[in-house]
Amino acid sequence: MSRTESLQGLEKVLESFLDRAVKLKEDRLSVLGGINRLDDIAREIQTGDDITEEIGNWFAEHNGWLSGGVLRTGDQNRIGEILVEIRRELGQSDDITPALDKINSEIDRWSGVIGSPTPKIILRRPPEPAEPITSTPGTVEQFGLVFDGIHDLFAELRGTKPHLLTVLDEALKKAELQNDKEALILSGLIIYYLKQNTYKVEPYVRRLKEAERSQKQRSQ
Repeated sequence: MSRTESLQGLEKVLESFLDRAVKLKEDRLSVLGGINRLDDIAREIQTGDDITEEIGNWFAEHNGWLSGGVLRTGDQNRIGEILVEIRRELGQSDDITPALDKINSEIDRWSGVIGSPTPKIILRRPPEPAEPITSTPGTVEQFGLVFDGIHDLFAELRGTKPHLLTVLDEALKKAELQNDKEALILSGLIIYYLKQNTYKVEPYVRRLKEAERSQKQRSQ
């Protein structure tokens, strides 16, 4: 196979990654939106509003998060912090109802799964008017989120590693073993960069395709 044919084949692989880049962040956007909604509910409690039904609906709607593997460590910490705040506000009520007992039980259940939030200073802000619901972010914004995630992952993996090939190996392992889609795209970008700089990357291309195939099978 000539160098031109190799590049064309690799370009097709990378194009397929970019075509799926927006879809990659759908779950992420959903998680961020759900956490923001929980934060809004916590602020509504501070105004004295009765949110027992609303918080109950939130727990029911997002119950799949506890077993779906979509929450990152930072997400779990943030949710834990908000739940602590909600419990604190609800605990100030003199009217203990079955609905409040149910909410406290749900908070206990969630805390048992996601763990306690990392200790930190919490700056409380006054109630704010709810922001208007915006439309679904456009493809440019969604790809920007993907790009930011890849950038953060690269910063995490590079550490003090002496060579980009070592980073590539770590990214491929993460894609292969942890079903990490951002690691898959990062691997493809590194391979393409190395290919452009005349490195022999055929073994890594095979690993990339195998990781992609494995992720497709797991998502079906």
